[in-house]
Amino acid sequence: MRGERRRGPCGWALILGLSICFPSLALAQSDHQTLAEAQRLASRKRFHEAEQRYRELLRRQPGWRDAALGLAQVVLWEGRYREARALFLDLIRRDHRDVEAREGAATAAYWQGDYRTAAREFRRLAERYPDRPLARRSLNEIALAARGQERLVVEAIDDDQPYRFWRTEATSSMFTDPLTRWDVTAGSSHLVNPVLHADRDTPYVALGNEIVLPWQSLTIRSSAGAFRWPDGVIRPIGGLTLQFRTSPFSSMFARSEHRELLASASATVTHAAVTRTNIGWTRYAPASWMAGVEAGHLRYFDRNRGKYAQAYALWPIVRRERMTASVGVSAAIRHTDDSRFYLDAVASTISAGGGFDYQYRGSYTPYWTPQHLRERRAIVLIARTLARGGELKAQGEFGTARDQAIGYAPSHGSQPLPTGIMPVEFQRNFHPYRVGVDLSIPLSQRYRVDAGVARTSTVFYGANEFRAIVVRYR
Repeated sequence: MRGERRRGPCGWALILGLSICFPSLALAQSDHQTLAEAQRLASRKRFHEAEQRYRELLRRQPGWRDAALGLAQVVLWEGRYREARALFLDLIRRDHRDVEAREGAATAAYWQGDYRTAAREFRRLAERYPDRPLARRSLNEIALAARGQERLVVEAIDDDQPYRFWRTEATSSMFTDPLTRWDVTAGSSHLVNPVLHADRDTPYVALGNEIVLPWQSLTIRSSAGAFRWPDGVIRPIGGLTLQFRTSPFSSMFARSEHRELLASASATVTHAAVTRTNIGWTRYAPASWMAGVEAGHLRYFDRNRGKYAQAYALWPIVRRERMTASVGVSAAIRHTDDSRFYLDAVASTISAGGGFDYQYRGSYTPYWTPQHLRERRAIVLIARTLARGGELKAQGEFGTARDQAIGYAPSHGSQPLPTGIMPVEFQRNFHPYRVGVDLSIPLSQRYRVDAGVARTSTVFYGANEFRAIVVRYR
């Protein structure tokens, strides 16, 4: 009929739920469900799955702000700070009033370690949005991280060479900006050699600097100073370290440093020093596995050379709210071109069968020179969190080792003392170990005390060690 009105597709769509004429409405409902699912995955820390959902949404609707913000947040939580900051900055370019994007960009800089940029951006947020707590809280954390401090260190070693050593050191640290720290150190070591009736002091001073380049994942540490030997001779000390962060929990480093050698009894009468050049990689994460690898070259003051490589790994086997127990292994190889093991004394006793048995006593002078050393150790570490942020650690290392040693011949003769002495190389097996306990206690917001005791045993000496550190924060 001429007056009859026919239903078109949109008319029928009203009856069929708008799915034909307005397909975008059904699609939007599906996208909102996907967005909710991505947010649930993110809240459960399933960041990779959440990222996939957000990217799927942005492929269909590139300008969707909620999906773009969610993507930036999960990328941030995954530790990809540079990428996350770029995503937040893109949101800010679209809408400079987007406070959540601004907070995200500042947080990405903060977590990357760029305290300078983070402090500047959080300060602006705190001024514009005083009712939002994130900026103020982050500014307080950055201020705490950049606090200057004074540190007093006292450590002592008593071993059976015989030799006693203790050191007192004071360091004052200050930040010229959140990424640049300066350390001024002054100290003195006291050396006692009972055999030589030597009692000496060796003062030193040093200036240190640390510069952090967060977006290059690089930290540069340097130091320069002077060390005065017991006879009044003053020599330079210092070093340079480049540390490159490879992940949030691991880093590689390259280091070169020139330091004094005070580990043996002969340090009281020599100018023993070493230049160490090494590279390595370390990983540490709380309540997780940790490991390290290091290799280096040693150049001694007397033109001798040495080299070494070592590695360790620890895995947590017990994880509780306040206690972690870990087990691991370590291995090391060391070698020095020329041995500095010298004969000190010869004694003899009358043999039951006639003649004399000879006993020889030697020592490493002026420093330990291992040759073809191979060492393996088992490690046990127990860490317990104490009240008010304190921590107690107990560690034991027990191993087996083999090296090439020097002995002396003959062992028997007809005279009270040998008429000729000849050095003899031989393979030696021994069992090194180290056991120690360390305690860290915060006394207040401004003071912390760290202390530790340990017993170390090697093939040529056993030593008791003590260390105490008092830190005062400004």
